[in-house]
Amino acid sequence: MRILYLAPNIPVPGAHGGSTHVTSVYRALRRRDEVLLLARRGSTEPGVLAVGEGLAPVLKHLAPAYYLARIAGSVRRFRPEVIYERYSAFGLGVALGRLLGVPSVLMTLDRDASPISFRGSDRIVATSEAFIPQPYRSKLRLVHWGVDVDKLAGARGDEVRARVAPRGERVVVYTGSCARWHGLDVLVDVAARWSGRPVVFLVVGDGEDLGRVRRLASQAEVAHRFVFTGRVEHDDIGSYLAAADICVAPYAPARHPIFRRHGMDRDPIKVLEYMALEKPCVTIDTPRMRALFRGGEEAVFYPAEDAATLERELRALLADPQRSARIALAGAELVRRRYTWDRHADELRAVFEEAIRERAGARERG
Repeated sequence: MRILYLAPNIPVPGAHGGSTHVTSVYRALRRRDEVLLLARRGSTEPGVLAVGEGLAPVLKHLAPAYYLARIAGSVRRFRPEVIYERYSAFGLGVALGRLLGVPSVLMTLDRDASPISFRGSDRIVATSEAFIPQPYRSKLRLVHWGVDVDKLAGARGDEVRARVAPRGERVVVYTGSCARWHGLDVLVDVAARWSGRPVVFLVVGDGEDLGRVRRLASQAEVAHRFVFTGRVEHDDIGSYLAAADICVAPYAPARHPIFRRHGMDRDPIKVLEYMALEKPCVTIDTPRMRALFRGGEEAVFYPAEDAATLERELRALLADPQRSARIALAGAELVRRRYTWDRHADELRAVFEEAIRERAGARERG
């Protein structure tokens, strides 16, 4: 199968969550098929057409007009059988599909996709129907995101642990982007309440809210309990996760305009990565989390932005190594069985094949 994958605003590889997603899906699909990926300028992944831009919001819906002439020749030479459009391509997949007479499949994480993409795509893939407009739900096929279990499996955290916890402190790790809705300020409240054995909160990543969180830690006089690494390449994340006693994902979805309205229905890739390295994970209690993981068995849940409960759950895990290990092992087994990028690629290929068959049948009927 020849797949044209459109993610023009995403650098591949990269440290951002979107880059991790696109890079991982691209690599998993390439292990099975021929794939041409349109990615952002500066991308260094082999075989990528790196001519994309981060268009300003006012221009994003003009993406088809902006890109068609720039990539038409390369796309025609590639001769795709199906087009896979990330929602941030804003209808480019539909436009190319009509030009070439091949089906297009939209992947969306929220309602920010172009109306052209929703209306014109042959299929839509997402992790939930909640943010798919009702008229288009018949085209929806639900999938799960994943992690690269094999890549993470060999990571060692000895050097990181010796550096960030030189006096034998317990290490609680967060990785990823640092936007306000990621809830990192809740960790400052936890640190201010902390009454258990000495602990270090290791924050691995960068983003718009990081400066504020650092100031809050200083004002609360708990800066000594934090280590902020700044941006780390995703290929190096495993060593930081391996250094953890517990990993935490303190999302605050009420601060995100889409999640506040529709609920947080994305698969949390950072949580899957934590579990893949057999680390006990503590995250917020939402319907989506409960659909993915068994609370108290594969992960530990607490009410979002509830620092008091989060602090108690973290202390309880550190005080009970057997329970902590049991939850970590169950989470790891779940991820290896169900939430890998290879499994996700198989889900996508089934959708692509369905769209190709339907388009072929329509041509035959004529």
